[in-house]
Formats: sequence, C-alpha cells, structure tokens
Amino acid sequence: MRKKRKFYHGAINHVYQRTINGVHLFYCREDCLVFFTILSVCARNDGVRVLELCLMHNHIHLLIEAETLQQLSRFVDHYTAWFVREYNTFTGRTGKLFKKNFGSAPKWEEKRLRSAIIYIGNNPVEKHFCRKADESRWNFLQYGLSSRPFSEPLRKSKATCELKKALKAVDIMVALNLPLKYSQLICLGGKLCTREQEQLTDYVISRYSAIDHKGLASYFKSYDAMLAAMSVTTGDDYDIKERRDDFSLESFSEMTEYLQGRMARHEIGKVVALPLDDKVRLYDELQKHTNATGRQICKFLHIREKV
Repeated sequence: MRKKRKFYHGAINHVYQRTINGVHLFYCREDCLVFFTILSVCARNDGVRVLELCLMHNHIHLLIEAETLQQLSRFVDHYTAWFVREYNTFTGRTGKLFKKNFGSAPKWEEKRLRSAIIYIGNNPVEKHFCRKADESRWNFLQYGLSSRPFSEPLRKSKATCELKKALKAVDIMVALNLPLKYSQLICLGGKLCTREQEQLTDYVISRYSAIDHKGLASYFKSYDAMLAAMSVTTGDDYDIKERRDDFSLESFSEMTEYLQGRMARHEIGKVVALPLDDKVRLYDELQKHTNATGRQICKFLHIREKV
C-alpha cells in the first residue's frame, strides 16, 4: 500500500519530482523557460506561495506553502500536465515524463526549513554545475537581488527593434496570464545576439516570477546571510529520499556540444523522439566521440539500455 502523504496546515512543503527512469529533461534554455513560465502561471491560478525552485537535469525541487493537501496536489498536477503537453508537442515524443507520485515533506520547524532551503539552493553545486549556489541561474536565487543578474543593464529606449518586439511580446503574455510556448521563445530569440538573448532571458524570469524571495529570506537574518549560509554548508533533507545517479555535468556538456554540430541548440532535446534505430546509431557515435558512459548516454537519449 502507498504511504499516506504527510501534510501539516501552515507548514512549508519541500516538493521533489524526478523524471521516469531518471532521463534528461532540461536540455536548453527554452526547456527551462517554458517550464518556469507555466509553473509561475499555475502558482498564481492555484493560489499557492512558491518560496524556492531549483531545476536540475532530471529532477525539480520546490518549497511551497499551500492551505490544503488538495491545493498542493492540484498545483503540482496542473503545472506537470501542462508542461508535459508542451514538451511532448515540441519534441515529438509521447507519454509521461515524471514519476507518478511526487515526493513531499512538510517543514514545521524553522531549523529543518532553513536546512532544506540551503539544500535546495546548493543542488547545482552538489551536481558540479557551479562552485557557489548564487552562480546558478536555474535555482533563481540571484533574482531575489536583481532583475537582471546574468545580463547587461537593459534600457528599453536603447534596445534594438528586435529586442523591443521580444520584450513587448513577453509583456502581452504576462498581461494575459499565459505562459510562453517553445515556438514563441524560438521566434523571439532567433534574431537576437547572445547579449540580447541573455537580457531577454532575465526579463522573462523577472516578469513571470512567482517566487517569494522576501519570504524565503525571512528565515534568515537577511538575503545575504542566506547566501552566505549556503556557501559554508550544503544543508540536508533526510525527509526526502533523493536518488543518487551517475550524472555529470561534463558528460552532459560533451554530448550537447557534439550534437550542436548537427542541429540548433534548442533542437537538441528532440533526440528523445528519434526512432529507436536512430538512437542506437547515435548511442554508438556518442560513445565513440565523448567520455560519457553508456548509462549516461541512455539517460540522455531516453532509452533504458542499448539494444
């Protein structure tokens, strides 16, 4: 029998979602932004408070405050189903992406909550994405300090015509309370230089964000104190049994770089929908031209094992 999910009214919940069989999910910026805008819209629609979010290659961490267990479950179901539809439509794959049951653990003691906050923020450090938690874009910590932490200052009056069009399109979607689609992001960023793409990314995140950064920092003396705590300890959450895997950033980067010679960056995730015979041939190529292990390649290509 499935264990009854723990939930305490007034407690903050650490929610953990993992992909089926630990396959890769976030291949590019568009994957992350589509997911983020969907989650942000759903958070507002479902009336939950998001305190923290971290996107990893094959799993997601969230700190959420919800009034009831039904509200929490409805929120997770909404953004998960919405994103999977968008992801499958774009890549051409079918079927589920996430394990059926998400993990959750209520934090009713501030000490446990602070430790979970640090643990979630440090996930990119533990997986060797970066050296310090605040260097990662996809744990969104820097957006509590600045609206453009990873790009140059943006002055709309000085922006190019194409960037102005992109910013206006984002504003319209925010006003409509609708998330961005893959096709929109690809179109909006297609004519922008690298500097402008970074500016647009920061703009999208800042405009859509439903993360309560002030609420998150309230469990520490200040936001800077929270980031300082993350730099000296990794935190922990023994209430969440996070499965360990053999993923490495180096292997993912190698495989991505190899495929960039064949397709556009945002198209790389479409390898998940290739026919099995094509995946097997690509498996052999990646094994020959990268240092990725067979298991890592299987996760990257969404196959259980080489056939």
